[in-house]
Amino acid sequence: MPCYNERETVAEIVNRVLESPLVAELVIVDDGSTDGTRDILRTLTDPRVRIIEQPINLGKGAALRRGFQEVSAPYVIVQDADLEYDPREYPEIIKPLLEDQADVVYGSRFLGGRPHRVLYYWHSVGNKILTTASNMFTNLNLTDMETCYKAFRREVIQSIDIHEDRFGFEPEITAKVARAGWRIYEVGISYAGRTYAEGKKIGWRDGVRATWSILRYSKIADRHDRRLVDRASGPVHFDEADAELATTLDSLDGADNYTDWLYSMCEPYLGKRVLEVGAGHGDLTARLLADGRQVTATDLSKRCVERLEERFAGHDGFDTRCCDLDELVEETAQRDRYDSAVLVNVLEHIERDVHALELVRRLVRPGGAVIVFAPAFDGLYSEYDRRIGHHRRYRRAHLVEVADRAGLEIVDARYVNSLGAIAWWLYARQLRRTPTERRNVALYDRLVVPVLRRIEERRPPRFGQSVLLVARRPDDGG
Repeated sequence: MPCYNERETVAEIVNRVLESPLVAELVIVDDGSTDGTRDILRTLTDPRVRIIEQPINLGKGAALRRGFQEVSAPYVIVQDADLEYDPREYPEIIKPLLEDQADVVYGSRFLGGRPHRVLYYWHSVGNKILTTASNMFTNLNLTDMETCYKAFRREVIQSIDIHEDRFGFEPEITAKVARAGWRIYEVGISYAGRTYAEGKKIGWRDGVRATWSILRYSKIADRHDRRLVDRASGPVHFDEADAELATTLDSLDGADNYTDWLYSMCEPYLGKRVLEVGAGHGDLTARLLADGRQVTATDLSKRCVERLEERFAGHDGFDTRCCDLDELVEETAQRDRYDSAVLVNVLEHIERDVHALELVRRLVRPGGAVIVFAPAFDGLYSEYDRRIGHHRRYRRAHLVEVADRAGLEIVDARYVNSLGAIAWWLYARQLRRTPTERRNVALYDRLVVPVLRRIEERRPPRFGQSVLLVARRPDDGG
């Protein structure tokens, strides 16, 4: 049950769900509610209920993704936290699964003679258009792709990698279920829809996203992605990636406006003693030291460490290490923990990113900050990303989930550098050129960054080349 700001209905729908004899467990994912919903959930005492609290609002798809990871019962059904769908209909929905006729069952609001509340005409038109478009790409004959009631065998839903964070989940899961060849049934259900005044949340932007998702996760898009994966999935040796990174870092040297912008986003959380993981050539290090901070700069590249030692030789408050996080944790005593740790374009190079942030959490004091700056959006992943050793690019929700699983408390998470995302898409994805050529970097830093910084400081963008996450270590007694 994904749940966001449903104070008026959540207690009632939970009671209705638990009245069903079919319910062995109820996993509720509170998606950053701010209206008192979370307080109501914390009063629930039924042992079948498990509550997972997302640190901030990430969207229905993100809440479902987390919930699907946690379920343990053999069959799983999605239930919204309002009163639009009736849990008394679970037996009809689950029947094709129990009889081994289906792997996935959709509860259709437009199939059969069950009652439904009469509401918005254009919503019904939009739903039919989206369902028809989805059917055209999936070759299914569903009547209600956008329905909440979707039931799965647990092994089916846990085998699917869900990317969409909001209502794009519906066309995404439909496309992936169809593509995998799972047996799909549809069952007629009733529907007691609600108005916007009563708390309905879906809007026209979600319809636009659903349209994009239909195209994105269709068979046509899948073939394109498979070609990209085939081209970009080969392993890159560390020395090869380091050599490519050296060229990239050389190109970024002198991008002072961009470094100042990045520093300004980190500065409020830094404290006196800073650990910089993956310091590279030390452009951010220089800004940290200029403000009188004590900096320990680490890197796995001996070349980078040698350059750091040469650049900051004799500088008070500076130390550098060529080591990984495991070694650093072993050597750092509790009294020597840092006020903050900064990872700029580092986490995407680490295969076990949750483990890495768990180690970083142990290196900062309780209440200390962990600041992560990472490349954004899977759709921007390119051959160039592969060459410099990127395992992935992050969505905002994805990075928040990684930090949350690592035991960190989220302070802020936002996209940065919207125009840079467009440039990366053009150069790296479409033209297959190196997006960090020195001349382009210099022009972008001089002409674009000062203006873009002022704009995004007033209003953070909905997308960007990078995602910034600020988290804190809780006072966990460790």
